[in-house]
Amino acid sequence: MGSQFGPQGRATCFSLGFLLISGIVSAGCVNKDGEPLPPGLMTFPIAIELSLPPAVSEPPQYVFVANSNFALEFNTGTVQSYDLQVLNDAIDSTGDFAGEGCAFAGIQDVCTDNDAATGIRDSCLDGTQDTDCNCNANVDQDCQPCGCDMRQAEPACTTAVPADRCSVIPTQLRLRDQGALLKTVVAPGLLLSEAEIGSFADGLAIATAGNRLYLPVRSNANLSFIDVDAQGLFDCGSGFVESQSCSEYYRNGGSEQVNPAAPVETPPDPVDVFAGDLSADFAPPGRENDPAYQGEYILMAHREGEASLFFDQDRNGAMRPRIAAAIDELAPEQVTITYEPDAKKAWISSSLSNEVVRVGIGIDGDPTQSYLFNAGTLFVTGLDTGNSMRDILFDPRPGVNLAYMVSRLPESLVVARRDVAGDQLNVVDQVSICRGPSRLKLVELPARGTTVLTAFVSCFNQRMVQIIDAELLQGITVLTNISGSFEFVVDVPRERIYVADFSTSVLRIADLAPLFACLEVPNTGTGGTGGMGGAGGTGGMGGTGGTGGMGGTGGAGGMGGAGGAGGAGGAGGMGGAGGAGGMGGSAGAGGMAGAGGTGGMDTSPECSPVLLGLVGLPQPVSERPR
Repeated sequence: MGSQFGPQGRATCFSLGFLLISGIVSAGCVNKDGEPLPPGLMTFPIAIELSLPPAVSEPPQYVFVANSNFALEFNTGTVQSYDLQVLNDAIDSTGDFAGEGCAFAGIQDVCTDNDAATGIRDSCLDGTQDTDCNCNANVDQDCQPCGCDMRQAEPACTTAVPADRCSVIPTQLRLRDQGALLKTVVAPGLLLSEAEIGSFADGLAIATAGNRLYLPVRSNANLSFIDVDAQGLFDCGSGFVESQSCSEYYRNGGSEQVNPAAPVETPPDPVDVFAGDLSADFAPPGRENDPAYQGEYILMAHREGEASLFFDQDRNGAMRPRIAAAIDELAPEQVTITYEPDAKKAWISSSLSNEVVRVGIGIDGDPTQSYLFNAGTLFVTGLDTGNSMRDILFDPRPGVNLAYMVSRLPESLVVARRDVAGDQLNVVDQVSICRGPSRLKLVELPARGTTVLTAFVSCFNQRMVQIIDAELLQGITVLTNISGSFEFVVDVPRERIYVADFSTSVLRIADLAPLFACLEVPNTGTGGTGGMGGAGGTGGMGGTGGTGGMGGTGGAGGMGGAGGAGGAGGAGGMGGAGGAGGMGGSAGAGGMAGAGGTGGMDTSPECSPVLLGLVGLPQPVSERPR
């Protein structure tokens, strides 16, 4: 069972056996010797971010992945920088990977004639199908590789490689055999840079200038940071190079104080991070160019009810985060932190209480006198227990004063107003979503000459990403078969989504073109029909027709009971017609009408994203992120 790797650089192979990395027995074995994470390997990717695009109309160039080393198999975690052009060329079989990538990948018929139990392997030119026929096409001229292009008639190529069995890997990753049928495409230039950090990274933020990454690392109980250049290379102590281990200087961002006269201690167990422009969000009018307000501010949430504030500013030609303030006694099991635009406060979600924490940020003319304060906790009521909020984001559209929250009790996307009087969360609507919802992205997708605000929700327990029209609050479609669906990013210019699969330690790449096409052409979903008014009593009104699916027709109103008026027609979906009003009943009394049904989630195949391939090598381990 020979793998097709040699010194040339790029090659493809089919092989069997569990993943063996550089002498490690298997990816599931605990390494008690404290070895570093092997180059190019992902292990429990916990955070992912796209680089800032070089121009408004251009796609991002890089994707950054933080590996948490959650199982503590190695003595480090890592941050990796991947070239998106190389990645997508290898997935699409374009550019330098024409005919060799994941698209149109097939298997020669001669390689599938042997017993299915032996799987797909390299075959000898003489047709030998014995399992001892191990060969390497890179070094053995008598070795016939199994890979072929489905668009070619010769050699016979009729068996396609499934998208979840084709993986693009960097040249830095050395392997022996794989534990499942897998085509690997070795891609030079894919992994641009890699930096070792502490274990248990739990978030990732990019500076507003795009030249620095910030990571809350729980093993260091601190803020780590890494510089990034225009070529996607990292520097965390050794210059902008391909591989390095971050120095203590870069792993301990809170060791310096903004105000040494009033020292602040960084709280333990950081779990999420947010970075913003200090001048844009906090400079008083007329002081936007004041050096005191130049640089970044960084907010961190800490698991056991704390938050911290850092400034990253130029001090005598050197920039390094310094801690400015901290606060405690917030909420237990905090998860994420998000800055509320124009409000000078942040919202923090909690997985164990019905509280949404709001932390105010005080920067009153002098950043050295900054402080954090409790800006009023909001209590979630009327939503099951409301005790498990996992993520919070704010509507990016100007003038829209809404917050979107991912809840597990109930499992729903909760929509609430940002302006709140009192201590109750002002919920305006909710949408039922898939099991185990974890993370949320709000993305404005181009459609019909404008944009549609779309919510993407990852659901770890149900192994999917659900896609919702955030304007109509209706489900559109789902991306399924993501074994560890957790963090993800949406590449709008390329119409792609990159999902960090926490369970198998790979990136899963899916095509969003069907979703874009679905948004352009309204679907034909139909709203539910209103309930009929009952007989007897006073006149009952027929139920209101259900709201139409996106582009669909609203449901008809229900018939009124005796003496009751007909129900109103349901609202049409985007681009759809409203439903007809219900018929009034004859004189007499009627009971209360039933409520009209709501248009359901459209999971039609033509809208669903299509999985294209993987990045990295699947590993036979499975854990749940917190």
